[in-house]
Parts: sequence; structure tokens; C-alpha cells
Amino acid sequence: MQTLCIYIYIGDLAAEDEVLAWLLHQKSDDTIETVNKAMLEKLIEETQYLAVFFYKPHCRACEVALLQLENIDDDTDLYGISVVRIFDPQVSKRYGIKTFPALVYFRNGNPLIYDGDLKNEDSVLEWLIDDDNRELPDEIEAVNHRMLNKLVEESPFLAVYFYSLDCHECEKILLELENIDNKLDVFGIDLVKIMDSEALKGYNVESVPALAFFRKQVPMFYEGDLYDEEELLKYLTSNDAFEIKDEIEEVNRKMLEKLLDDNEFVAVFFYENNCEKCMEALQELERIDDEADDLEIMFVKIKDPRYAKKFGISSLPSLVYFRKKFPSIYRGNLLEEEEVLEWLRKNRYRHPELNLFMYGLAAISLSFVLYTIILIYCRNKNKEKKE
Repeated sequence: MQTLCIYIYIGDLAAEDEVLAWLLHQKSDDTIETVNKAMLEKLIEETQYLAVFFYKPHCRACEVALLQLENIDDDTDLYGISVVRIFDPQVSKRYGIKTFPALVYFRNGNPLIYDGDLKNEDSVLEWLIDDDNRELPDEIEAVNHRMLNKLVEESPFLAVYFYSLDCHECEKILLELENIDNKLDVFGIDLVKIMDSEALKGYNVESVPALAFFRKQVPMFYEGDLYDEEELLKYLTSNDAFEIKDEIEEVNRKMLEKLLDDNEFVAVFFYENNCEKCMEALQELERIDDEADDLEIMFVKIKDPRYAKKFGISSLPSLVYFRKKFPSIYRGNLLEEEEVLEWLRKNRYRHPELNLFMYGLAAISLSFVLYTIILIYCRNKNKEKKE
């Protein structure tokens, strides 16, 4: 059944140019649909992501803001966000809107009011697609095919759950996955779900339910038991899951801490944004990533200047080698990758346990010598007194 949308012009009919501009504007595909109270309530109930533009008649600021929103209408479609507009004082009052224009973002019916500049379309779009604003408590985000393609391109760590509506097993597994969604967030892994036949074909998913982990657009399908949430979490945060050949892997604090717990030898490249020296050093270090693997050294990078200070690093870029969690900072030139490799090799085959044993043995020997000297001295003193 086709929906008929009626738009009413509320301006001055004698102003021919304005009427013509309005007609041309309504003809455009980018026009944001006007809804009434009943339609809005239904949309809020049924739509996962809904942006509602509240306006009033004869409001120049509303017209300007509306034009900006219509400029990003295609972008919001890409992220599965529906955008509508409404003029209804009663509905506006319900959501605490006293000044116009206003924008309210509903996530599964939960409203969030935009407090930025509605005339800045880039800021509005950034706010709408921000992960913190899109995130739904205790629920895995649903995406469409276009949005999934974009996430695969942009997200370094992405887990995708493929399912179908008429699948009882899919629903049961989804409940298990929602138990680890927050834990995956801590590790910087995005978990989304999709129910789309075109996406199944596009990503060669033969049957549902299925879970794929994307690293740099390359999918790895999980072959374990999807009902076992702890085993799945262990797999998604394991070395094998996020390691990429010929590239130093990006990690966050939580992932690095887990790597240091799980691996005896780890080399960490600390860097920061807008740092040309960091990028130059990174290019050189990536040439020895395979050699580091041969040495059984896990090589990762982290963009976190504040966290670097924890290890005594005052300037970036910097390289730190961890042996059983004990850090050693590289003091040489990071652009000389062969020197870096030789330093890693020496640290890898150094035996600090043996050194500690030798130090301990030397300390005991020295203590014994001192004890003997004192003992002889005391005995001689006693002899002198007796004489």
C-alpha cells in the first residue's frame, strides 16, 4: 500500500518566488517528511533510530536549520537513522522543548535532545552517528547492509552477528551475545547484528546464525559454540583473532593489559595523533614485524600519550619491550629498524633470571666473606683481652 503525503504551504501565497521555491523544494527527494502526533508516536514505537526536528511556523531559524538537516539526509539513511519533522506544541511540551528549532534523537524510544548548533550540519551528523549516542543499553546495535559495509571499511575491530527473524536459535544466541557486548566495548570491539539477505550473499554467509570477526575488512567466521559466551569472548580477544600479517596491530589499554598477561614477550610502539615523526617511525618498524614474530615477540601499537606516562615515557614516539611485564625503553633511533631489531633480539635472548641468580649468589658470597672477617676479628680481640 502506497502512503500519500500531503504538504501544506503556510506562507504568503502572493509571494510568487517563495511559492515556487517551496514547490521545487517539496519535489526534492531530500525533503524531510512532516508527521503528525499519531504518526510520530507510531514511529517512536517502531523505529530503532529516529531523529525528530521540532519547528514552528514563520521561524527563519527553523527554515535554515531544516535546510542543513536535509543536506545530511542521505548520510543519516546510511546509518539507518530516520529523520522527520513535526509542528505540535503539545508534543513539544511533552519532551521539554520550549525554544525552536530543536532536534530530539530517539533510540528505541529513549529521547536525547541535541544542545549544539543546528545550523552546523557536520556537527549534527557527527552527534547522530556518535557511538556513545547510538549505543543502546544492554542491546546489540542493528545495522543495515549499507551501514555494515561502511563499518567494515572503518572499524578496526568488528564482530558481526548474522541472523534471521524466523529463527528461534538465533534469538537464543542473541541473548547470550548481549551478555558480552559491554565487555567487548572495553576491548574496543564493535558488535553489531544484521538481518539482511543481501548482506548474507555479499559476505558469503551460508547459514544463520553466524558470527564473523572483521580485521581490516577481512572476515573470520567463528566455528565454535555460539552458546558459550565466555569461549567466544576469549576467542575475540585472543592474539590469533586480531593479528594481521605485515602490520603492527592497534590496541587500546585493556587489550594491551590482556596481551601483557597472556604473552611473555611484547614490544609496544607508543605514538600520538598529528605526529609526523611517529608515522615515519611506524613505517620503519612495520618492516621488522615479521622478524619480531619469528622471535616470538608480540608487536603492537597504541595511541595513548597519557597511558605512556605510566611507563616513564615523556616524549613520543617511543618503543617499550616488555619481558614478563617488566618494561625496557628503547633509547636509540627508531628510524633505524635494523638497530631496533638487534635490540629486540638481545632483549629476547637475555636471561634475567640467570642474572638475578648470579647477583644473589654474589651477595651471599660477599655476606659470607664479611661474616668470616668479623668473626676472625672478634676472636682476635678476645685473645688480646685474655693475654
